[in-house]
Amino acid sequence: MKNQTITVSELNCYPVKSGRGISLTTAVVGEMGIQFDRQWMVVNEHGVFVAQRGDARLGAVGIKTMCLIEPAITSQYLTLSAPGMQTLVLPLEGNKGAERTVRVWENTCSGIDQGDEAALWFTEYLSLEVPGNYRLVRMPDKGTRTTELGGDKVAFADAYPFLLTSEETLQSLNSQMEKALPMNRFRPNIVMKGGEAFTENKIGSFMINDISFVGIKRDGRCPITTIDQMTAISGVEPLRTLGTLMQDGKYVYKEGNMVYFGMYLTHSGTGTISIGDVFKFLG
Repeated sequence: MKNQTITVSELNCYPVKSGRGISLTTAVVGEMGIQFDRQWMVVNEHGVFVAQRGDARLGAVGIKTMCLIEPAITSQYLTLSAPGMQTLVLPLEGNKGAERTVRVWENTCSGIDQGDEAALWFTEYLSLEVPGNYRLVRMPDKGTRTTELGGDKVAFADAYPFLLTSEETLQSLNSQMEKALPMNRFRPNIVMKGGEAFTENKIGSFMINDISFVGIKRDGRCPITTIDQMTAISGVEPLRTLGTLMQDGKYVYKEGNMVYFGMYLTHSGTGTISIGDVFKFLG
């Protein structure tokens, strides 16, 4: 990797957990990752997160049409649109609602309730697929949720503040697929290009501008990758292919019962990252 020029080719922010992403040319990076990334989250009446896939064991509701919730960010507002719904407008700094305990998988943390208007909007839209009572919460600006490894701060993302993938790895996968898939199936924050396929699996410490990153853990992929992010229609790919491809007698993406695509990152420092910025590897 030291002899390769690897650059940032894509940056994405997902303001509402499990909603559609926003493509960025420049990302502002704060203590919890890309500014506003997974800053908001939908919860059910028990305070458990709602996502495109659920988990009955944890009481988590799976609603595929969350991927059709489209965010936009202006200097003052987060706006959300969805099929058949009027646009919901929320202040970027958040509504000053009640603080409540919410759950992301097995992890509990605090969320600030964003009020009845947002609750009615999400309840009306999401109940079209799974009837229920839903509310929107926002991570406090001084949130204290931390990652399992590395002690990094994170908002409502599943595990870590950044997910890194590479164009070359997706090209390698697509060369084995009947139909090529877009990168949005894997919902990365940072996409790199210029290296070999699977470079992200071996990534260690590196810098982009003044921000330090560490490749902390490969991402074991879930059924969300099988949901077309533009239509909410689910299938079997890419998990079926990810679980079968072999090279030199070894699985390419599979280890044990899990298939992997992408690398979670922790970070230190704040600043900006832009398309075209160069990865500076530290070891």
